[in-house]
Amino acid sequence: MNKVSVIVPTCKDRRGKMENCLVSIAMSNYPNIEIITVDEGLERSAQRNHGMKDAKGDYILYLDDDQYISDKLIWECVNLMQNYDALYIPEVIVTNNWFGRLRNWERRFYTETCVDCIRFFKKKELYFDETMSGPEDADFDHRYAGRRTVTKNCLYHDDDIGFIEYMKKKIYYTRSMETYKKRWPDDKVLDWKYRCCGIFIEKGKWRWLLEKPHYTVLLGALIFVRGLAYLCRKR
Repeated sequence: MNKVSVIVPTCKDRRGKMENCLVSIAMSNYPNIEIITVDEGLERSAQRNHGMKDAKGDYILYLDDDQYISDKLIWECVNLMQNYDALYIPEVIVTNNWFGRLRNWERRFYTETCVDCIRFFKKKELYFDETMSGPEDADFDHRYAGRRTVTKNCLYHDDDIGFIEYMKKKIYYTRSMETYKKRWPDDKVLDWKYRCCGIFIEKGKWRWLLEKPHYTVLLGALIFVRGLAYLCRKR
C-alpha cells in the first residue's frame, strides 16, 4: 500500500490553530500516512520544501495549518493516482462572516484553472520556488508535468479573516508577481481580461453569476479593489 506524506507548515504563533488539521488527518480512513509538521520560522514555500525533502511517502499532500480534510479524501486521491500524476482538491472556506462567504463563493470559480494549484502529487525531485511569496503555488503547478484531475472530496479552510487583513495578505503576495511574470509571461492568470472576467464565465460558469446577482456585484467590487492594490504596489 502506497504511503502518503502529509506536510503541514506552521509557526509557534499558530500551533493552536492546527488541531483540526491534525485530527482530520488522523481520522482519515486511509491507513498508511505520515504527518510532517514543519516549524522552522521560514516562509511557507521553504517550509513545504523542508517537509517534502524529509517525506518518505510515495505521494505528497500539503495543507496549511488552518485547513482540514474529510476522512475519505486521501483514499480517493490514492485511487485516482492509478491514472493521474497530480490532483486538484476543491477548497471550501469555513467562515461566519459575509466576506468569508463571498470569498468561498468566488473560490469555486477557480478549481482546476490556472489560478488553482495541485495539492496531491507523486513525489519528485521538484520543489517550490523559495524566492516567491504567493505565486509560488502557480509556479509549482506550471513546473509539475503530468496528467491531472480534480477530486470529488474537498478540503476545508478555517479562514474567518476580515477585509482589511485579507487585503494586507494580497498586497504582500504581489511582491513576487514581477518575478512570476518574467518566468511565465504568457500565463493566462496575467491577462487581466481573463483574470477579471473570462475565468468567471468559461465552461458555463456564467450561470453561477446569475444565480447570485448580489454576490456578483460584490465580487466585481472586490476585483476592482484588488486591481487598484496591485497597481499601487507596482509604483
